Amino acid sequence: YDDIFTLTMVVGRTVGIGAYLVRLGQRTIQRTQNSPIILTGHQALNKLMGRNIYTANDQLGGPMIMFPNGVSHLLADDHMDSVNKTLDWLRFVPSHKGGHLPLRDIKGIDIIDRDIEFAPQKNVVYDARHLATGVYNGDNWESGFFDKDSFIETLAGWAKTVITGRACLGGIPMGVIITENRTSEALKPADPADITSQEKMVQQAGGVWFPDSAYKTSQALRDFQREGLPCIIFANWRGFSGGQRDMFDEVFLLH
Repeated sequence: YDDIFTLTMVVGRTVGIGAYLVRLGQRTIQRTQNSPIILTGHQALNKLMGRNIYTANDQLGGPMIMFPNGVSHLLADDHMDSVNKTLDWLRFVPSHKGGHLPLRDIKGIDIIDRDIEFAPQKNVVYDARHLATGVYNGDNWESGFFDKDSFIETLAGWAKTVITGRACLGGIPMGVIITENRTSEALKPADPADITSQEKMVQQAGGVWFPDSAYKTSQALRDFQREGLPCIIFANWRGFSGGQRDMFDEVFLLH
């Protein structure tokens, strides 16, 4: 991870050491069906506990687990979609460490010398992604900061008070971090092995760094640095959430 670009396509069951390798490589694209990332299969856990608690490996390491917790950066529908998303990611990466960024020709797609037309309105809720991507206002296109259709969001299922991804600016690949200004929801699933546990939905205010979103910000910066990408941050944070639960969840350590 420190020396070269690492990315793992998970298109089948990944168990034990395979799951460790996925995590050590950091960047992960996971297929949405029959591709769990697990340390131990559900049948082995059921045997250990003496009862049939889990019915499938997806309950332990499927996309509904690994995408919201930040292990999987992107989800893919099938093998071909996994390959396409891998190639899209590689388009932002130099051919070798320390090499020149792969510049894109944006002729016919966008122009470099243009105004940024999308502008947030005071006291109006908006999708912060539009700062990077632009947006259609009826039939009219309001351009964003980066080249049209170049923004690719990663880690979208995890720590939603921060938006991270990659985009191009005048054909130059860049890392992107944007503060989400809207209230987000974080789902804490119930564990079938614990009959007292319950699914819990946690509200997270916009413009605030929580333990997970602080970690997501630092993870994105580490990835960009190792990929040799310059980074632009649309910073609109009010600060850290420092309540009892946040302090217990190690908000200081994770950022």
